[in-house]
Amino acid sequence: MGWALPKNELTNEFLHKEVGLEKGPEWVDSRLGIYRRYSVLTPEYIVKTKNREPFQAILHARAHHQGPVPLAIEAARLALEQAGVKPAKVGWVVGNIDTPFETIPSLALQVAKALGIGPGPHIDVNCACSSFARHMQLLADIRPSALPEFTLCVQSSAYTTRTDYSAKSSDGYIFGDGAAAQVVSAKHQGRLKVEPLIFGTQAAGADEIACDTTGHFHQNGGLVREFSIRKTCEMFETIAHQKHLYAEDVYTVAHQANFVMQNSIIGHLNLPKEKHLRNVHEQGNIAAAGCPSTIAQNLGRLHKGDKLVYAVLGAGLAWGGGYMEVQ
Repeated sequence: MGWALPKNELTNEFLHKEVGLEKGPEWVDSRLGIYRRYSVLTPEYIVKTKNREPFQAILHARAHHQGPVPLAIEAARLALEQAGVKPAKVGWVVGNIDTPFETIPSLALQVAKALGIGPGPHIDVNCACSSFARHMQLLADIRPSALPEFTLCVQSSAYTTRTDYSAKSSDGYIFGDGAAAQVVSAKHQGRLKVEPLIFGTQAAGADEIACDTTGHFHQNGGLVREFSIRKTCEMFETIAHQKHLYAEDVYTVAHQANFVMQNSIIGHLNLPKEKHLRNVHEQGNIAAAGCPSTIAQNLGRLHKGDKLVYAVLGAGLAWGGGYMEVQ
């Protein structure tokens, strides 16, 4: 597994004092619990423009050689290095990008070209923040003999290019940019054995979270928050029942939406805090890359036989979860 973050750090102090976001530190503490995030945009650009025109933000990021594709390539390169797998061994790239700077070519093809990966059925499969779960489920649904020796899954986004930084906005405190990648195989055992168990969508909620191609992100915050907490708890309980697990026996990881929401999930299910993995307080909500980047960053603390349950939720509305065991 691999991950990548841009170099421009945005602290709460910067957003409050220099950008001029009015919510302030106390509101962030009580509602979000997010203290820093990273952007493909320079701090100077955010201060000057408040990102009033997302199209201009894309041009600015490109001029600095930043964006979701470079982040995806960096995360993918790290995942391959961690796995000890040469790009020539990868037969399939599956990508996700919520905030594309271009509609074609696909992220998967751009990553494959940059890394020297050969021909294959490279595709993007986008389910927003649930894309990691969708990618794992997609591979699990294919008979092993039909899969290549190695598949590379990549999730990337640059939500700060679609974030409103005007004074009354709260989204500026929430979003960061980042990418994650996983090398997956049905033929070679890796560090984690993955068993996807749940994936679903609710089309009636399709408009509750939206991001126009060159517009600002927006969502029905209250409804999405309530749905996310309820559905995440439901997935954790369903997977625990299926696998005969007890809370104290497993690590858990959820969509990295915000720290306070995760505290609600921990409280509802009486999960041990020390075994609930998260990074949202340190890097913000980076969409589909949040959950897998959390797992990747915590692999060093996991030991053979450790069990992990993941559950993610995002726009669509879409949700997914599964079980992992350290080998």
